[in-house]
Amino acid sequence: MDIQPSLADFLTAPLEAISPYAPPALVYAAAGTRRSATLAGLDANSEEYVQWSRSRMVEALQLIFAHHVQHIFTIPATPGQFAEVGPYRHNLVRWIEWGVAGRDALAEYNRLGWRVRLVHAGVPELVDAERRLAGLAAAQDVNAKTLWYVVIADNEALWQQLLAAAATAKAGTRQEAARAFYGETPPDISLFLGFGKPVIAPDLLPPLLHDKVNCYWTQRPGYRLTEQELRTILYDHALLRPTWQADKSKRAAAALQQRQAWLEGPILGLGSRLGPYWYPLSSPSHQPVRPPEST
Repeated sequence: MDIQPSLADFLTAPLEAISPYAPPALVYAAAGTRRSATLAGLDANSEEYVQWSRSRMVEALQLIFAHHVQHIFTIPATPGQFAEVGPYRHNLVRWIEWGVAGRDALAEYNRLGWRVRLVHAGVPELVDAERRLAGLAAAQDVNAKTLWYVVIADNEALWQQLLAAAATAKAGTRQEAARAFYGETPPDISLFLGFGKPVIAPDLLPPLLHDKVNCYWTQRPGYRLTEQELRTILYDHALLRPTWQADKSKRAAAALQQRQAWLEGPILGLGSRLGPYWYPLSSPSHQPVRPPEST
């Protein structure tokens, strides 16, 4: 592969050629799993839904790891899910424990050679699962692919745990605080792949593990990640987003060559209601906001 490959070449390149472009750590915050199951003809309150969704999750994680990402942070549940009522909420913690640290899950991690860690706040029922996974991870090669589950029931509980860990360790740097809280220091997260509304929250982007993060939001619910989608995101992250220059003395003038694009550009993040859901406006149908006429 050339130093600056085209997207077409990138999409068909062998996996080993993708390695230099893969971020060491990313967040894969897939959501809408119940919506995805319903679209597949499953009851979103059934045991079958949970089993099916977990299989899809493992397939997506295998795809990401195969593209040379070393650490994946994924989000089984956020505070919004813990605030729900009804059958889903009643089964939520049991489903999470089975999915992340049940017998089938542990056997699969061993087969795949993954280290797995669990970070949680406000969910005391997951303490045993966290310890089991930490023990297994400690016995494995520290250089193995590492999967991080992040389950936050309450963001205030997250900050309390984080600050308490940092204080106990007398941490004086971000890295020291991260080690105290996570038990090790993963590389910084530089890519976030989420779903639905473009939002960032502590339960979605793990604290202390990032500097600048490139963000992408798919609108396909659940763990529906194709190789083409992943490679297109990696291409944008590695080859299109890096635009910073130390010498910007001539950079601003280059905007004159794309005057219309900059004067009539869309607003990313605007959307509309699609039934009970939010859905993004597409750029072609978006009416640009024009500056007021001078008087």
